[in-house]
Amino acid sequence: MRVTPDGVVPDHNLAESKTEAEAASMPERAILAPLGNTVWTVDDKNAIANGVSIDANNVWGAWILNGARLSVYPIIGNGTPAWSFSSFNSGNSGVAASKANDRAGFMESNAAGNDFRQHGFTSNSNGTPDWSFQYPVSDPNLPASSRKVAASRDGSTIAAVVSDSVTQNSTLYVFNASTGAVTLTWTDPLRMDGVDLTDNGSIALVTQDNRASLLDTTTGNTLFSVTGSGAGNIYYRISGDGNVFVVGGFNFDVYAFDGTTYTQVIHFTHASYWFGGASAVSRDGSTVGTFGANYTNGWLTGTVFLFDVGSHNVLGSYPVSGSGSYQGTPIGADSNDDGTAMAFASWGTEFHDRPEVMVFNRNVELIGQINFPGSAFSVAVSSDGQYVVGGSKAVHANQFGSGGRIELIQLQATPTPTPTATATPTPTATATPTPTATATPTPTPTATATPRPTPIPRPRPTPAPRPSP
Repeated sequence: MRVTPDGVVPDHNLAESKTEAEAASMPERAILAPLGNTVWTVDDKNAIANGVSIDANNVWGAWILNGARLSVYPIIGNGTPAWSFSSFNSGNSGVAASKANDRAGFMESNAAGNDFRQHGFTSNSNGTPDWSFQYPVSDPNLPASSRKVAASRDGSTIAAVVSDSVTQNSTLYVFNASTGAVTLTWTDPLRMDGVDLTDNGSIALVTQDNRASLLDTTTGNTLFSVTGSGAGNIYYRISGDGNVFVVGGFNFDVYAFDGTTYTQVIHFTHASYWFGGASAVSRDGSTVGTFGANYTNGWLTGTVFLFDVGSHNVLGSYPVSGSGSYQGTPIGADSNDDGTAMAFASWGTEFHDRPEVMVFNRNVELIGQINFPGSAFSVAVSSDGQYVVGGSKAVHANQFGSGGRIELIQLQATPTPTPTATATPTPTATATPTPTATATPTPTPTATATPRPTPIPRPRPTPAPRPSP
C-alpha cells in the first residue's frame, strides 16, 4: 500500500515476490491461545477467499482467481459446501447476504474484466441463479468485489456499483432481490468504490473515492453527501435504520441524523494513520469502530478504536504492533447488531505478530481471533454475534502465491457488559487522541462534494487491494 496526498492505493510492485510460490497448505504457526472455537475451515489450493458474508444459517464465500466461484456452507456443518456456482471459474467475485433473510447477491467478472454479471440466490438455489443480469460495462482495473455489492437485511433489495473503462463513469444499480428487476440506476463520473444498504434497502450509502453519498433507492435523489479525508483503500458503512454512518480516510468521521439533517458527531484523527480500510457501525447505530494503521512504518503498528455514538466518547483502544517487511494493512470490518462483537481484519505481518482477524466487545477486550497462515481479506459477523467468519489468502498479500482459506469460529457465550457514557480509553492504550466533541460542522443535506482536483482526463486510480496470483 502506498500513500498519496489524496489517499491510499496498492503498490503492486510490493505484491511480486522473487521467491518461489508457497503452497496453500503451509503450516500454521502456534503463537496465541485461541479465542473462540473453530467450527470448520475450508482450504483451496488455487483460489483466494476474497469475500465472506453470513446469515442465520449459512456462510457465503466468494473465491477469486483460478477457481473463482460462489460457495455456500451451512454453519452447522463441516465445511462441505451445499453447492457452488461460477460462470467463468476464474476472475473476481463478491458476495453480500442478508443477515436476517435467506437472500444473497453475487457479483462476478471474468479474468479479462470485460464481462460483469450479477446474480441472485437463496440457499435453496442449488447452484442455479434465481436471476441473472449482465452489466453493460468493461473495466479490468476495477473488477467485481464484495465491497461493491450489498443486500438489505430484509432481503428485499440488492445494490451494486460498477465502473466503465470506456466512459470513465460509475453506476449504482438497485435490484429487486427476488426478481432481479432493475429498480434504479444512478451514474456519476466520480468513481464508486463500494455500497452499503439500510435494513429495508431504502437508502444506499455509496463510497465515491473521498465522497460519501446517501441516495434514496426509490427516487434516486441524493439525501446527503459529504467529502471525506482521502480516497483509495476505503469503504463507508451505515446503520440499519440509516441514522448513523461512518466515513474513513486520513480522519475517522461519524455522522448522525438529528431529525432534519446529518451532523458530524465524532471527528477523530491520529498522526500518520489511515482509517479507510476497516470501519464498522452496529446495526442499532450505538457503536462504531475503526482499525487505523500507521502508513509511515509499513503499516506495522496500528490501533483499534471503538466509540459510543450517543455520548461521542471513545470506549477504548487496542494497540497492535509488528515487525518484518510485509505490510499489516487493515482490510475489513463488521459488527453484530448491538456492537458487542466487532471484528477487524488485516493482512497481518511477516512474523504473524497479531491475529489476522480480531474480535472485540464494547469494553475493547479481545474476545475472538482467527490466525490465518496468510493475509485476511474479508470478515463477517452474525447478527447475534455468535459466529465470526474470515476469508484469506494462503500466504501474505505481499508474497507471490495462490490458495486461500475460509474459517468459521464460534465465540464463547459470556455476557458482555455495556460501558456507560463516561467510559474512558483503556489504560494501556498509547497515543489515543480524544475525538472532537465541539465545533461540529453541520453540512447541508443536499451538499454535493467536489471531487478532488486532478487533471482531466485523469487516469483511473489503482483499485482496492488485489492479491497477486
